[in-house]
Amino acid sequence: MLIWIVVSIVALLLINKGKLSKKYSLIIYTIVVFLGGVILGGVPNAVLPIQTILSAIGESSNIINLLPMIIILSILLLTVFLFGRIICGFACPVGALQELISKINFKSSIKKQKDVKYKIDISLKTATIIRWIFFGVIVVLAIFWSFSLLQIINPFTGFKIFTNPLASLFLIPGISLITVAIASFIIYRPWCRLLCPFGILASVIGRFSQYKYIRTEDCNECGLCEKICPTHQAERDSKKELCYYCNRCVNVCPQDAIKLGK
Repeated sequence: MLIWIVVSIVALLLINKGKLSKKYSLIIYTIVVFLGGVILGGVPNAVLPIQTILSAIGESSNIINLLPMIIILSILLLTVFLFGRIICGFACPVGALQELISKINFKSSIKKQKDVKYKIDISLKTATIIRWIFFGVIVVLAIFWSFSLLQIINPFTGFKIFTNPLASLFLIPGISLITVAIASFIIYRPWCRLLCPFGILASVIGRFSQYKYIRTEDCNECGLCEKICPTHQAERDSKKELCYYCNRCVNVCPQDAIKLGK
């Protein structure tokens, strides 16, 4: 939680001051992947609270035992309500890993993006359908059959192969993490947008975020931000529920017309 808070605050301050350059972004992503992922074994783990709550409901456990996880989940969702998907964008090790890999095929330049051959563009509608179906599956399996699919495939747990490489318990999550990493070459943030259970809750809360990227009066409606955004969130009327502050829209804007605002 401390890592999450510190990284989120640093990223927010840089965004608010307009100083989140490509260099600083890469530094933050790299630190989070190696510190939270490789060294600490996949923390902060956004999936763990949801996984624990669903498993406890399926096993009819005492709700008092769930209070710590409920509090953690509530705090995380509160940050989403206030500042959007900043924790998903920067402080999550799985998210940071996907973002680093995405730099290969998802550019911050319209000219460079046109030269990219291997890229799968998933529409907002398609991504929404997929993640709701998957979320429904894991909820039904956990509550009615006491089967925690999340515990088996959780890519956060996959990072533990670096801290305990001989443990067969982490084999499937490790494969899940590798699959997500490979898919990130051609699909922008596949885990975050399509499968992450915290992501789907955050996308709902994120529609009502108090602070997010907005267009200022300097916008001349050139449409470059809409063309470069990998999640189709740059439209003027977008709720920004899938905005990860990747800054591609900011980097491509010729008018410097995209700012963090209420």
